Amino acid sequence: MKKRPSALIVLPVYNEEKVLRQSVLTLTAFLREYERYEWKIVIADNNSKDRTGEIGRAIESEIPIMKYLYIPRKGRGIALRTAWEQTDCDFVSYMDIDLSTSLDALIRAVDLLNEGADIVVGNRLSRNSNTTRCLKREFVSRSYNAVIKLALGTHFHDAHCGFKTGRREVVQKLLSYIEDNEWFFDTEFLFYAERKGYKIKEIPVTWLEDPDTKAKIFKDAYDDLRGLYRLRYHNNLNAAGEKT
Repeated sequence: MKKRPSALIVLPVYNEEKVLRQSVLTLTAFLREYERYEWKIVIADNNSKDRTGEIGRAIESEIPIMKYLYIPRKGRGIALRTAWEQTDCDFVSYMDIDLSTSLDALIRAVDLLNEGADIVVGNRLSRNSNTTRCLKREFVSRSYNAVIKLALGTHFHDAHCGFKTGRREVVQKLLSYIEDNEWFFDTEFLFYAERKGYKIKEIPVTWLEDPDTKAKIFKDAYDDLRGLYRLRYHNNLNAAGEKT
């Protein structure tokens, strides 16, 4: 019998005791309908200070496909890097713990990877996407992505969407180039993927804003601008003498 392709879903969390259990139960119930893949889930805990660890370890003992991973440092990037480096699954992905991105996008993305795409990411700015979020965040998101294109000449449209997937061997190669271990990790991930010539597929998503988001608009914007300057003038392709 042919072995099923395996897919890892990383859920990066920081102080998510209120939603952790229900989100994992919702996700695992959904995945049972798609047995053509061998699913694995990792709760990547970024040094939470509440009961997230206690709940994560309890869920790990209850659900065979789930693993709790504690990382003694805050940052979405370090959570993804740690979990993705350790896996041997065919495909890797991550979703925000609030499941803001509708779960059907996960299946579409993994199917595309299975058909040969290297990277598949959500694009909330697509005309075919259905997004619900406040005007301020909509403006910030569109402005940031316009700045990325202007500064770096990139072609992807939504760097910060909390839903990204890729072929494991591709993703693990890209990790060696990425420096940021916080929110800018996503932009670096797509920047290096595009510069290295990997096939990036963007898909429309249904996306609902989490009013309890941990993102801090002004701090994140400042960090993003610093990151864009670094990528334009001091990126790791330039350091290695590669074409950018």
